[in-house]
Amino acid sequence: MKSTLLALLLIPTLLHAGTSNQGKSAIVEPPSVSPADMWSFDAETASLWRISHNTTANYTVLPQILSLRSPAFIHWNVFGHQLTVRNRVSLLVEPIAKGPESLYLGISGAPSFEYWFLKDKACWYTSVGGGLGWIDSGDEVGGQGRDLTFNWFATMGVRFYFTPTTSLNVGAFFQHMSNGGATDPNPGLDALGPILGFSRAF
Repeated sequence: MKSTLLALLLIPTLLHAGTSNQGKSAIVEPPSVSPADMWSFDAETASLWRISHNTTANYTVLPQILSLRSPAFIHWNVFGHQLTVRNRVSLLVEPIAKGPESLYLGISGAPSFEYWFLKDKACWYTSVGGGLGWIDSGDEVGGQGRDLTFNWFATMGVRFYFTPTTSLNVGAFFQHMSNGGATDPNPGLDALGPILGFSRAF
């Protein structure tokens, strides 16, 4: 009789425990998403100085670059780490601190390669591409000679993620600017310098 009463008293406790365990097992943590598989908005600033003799004018250019990077559409396993490829489209606002002109506005596009040497925490990146834009050209010797100006760039560096959606990058940025041979001579400009940026993934 005592054992029967004890069993009846324990039934609600056992049922509650079973219900609690079922509730816990029903909670599923959402899978983590790699930053490489998210859209990213980048804001970068650079300081570039002339490195060639295409033009006789001395230049100091201060590019301010706003970019949108797509989620990765290619994933490769290279030496045990992920190499990803993304698309990148950039808006260029470039005050010219020293030179015949004072401002360049342009757009550019390129693939962005990222080698994730620390999983979802840090990656080496490089990007090579180009586009076109407008510069306030004049008649100065060594200037670009025409408002419509083409650009070509190459950049590389390292990007560190402080959170899954927030990162800082530091690297080098090279830019070639030219009017595409519309004038003779076609001065062009090759400039190189450091670049620093902030990114937000979403």
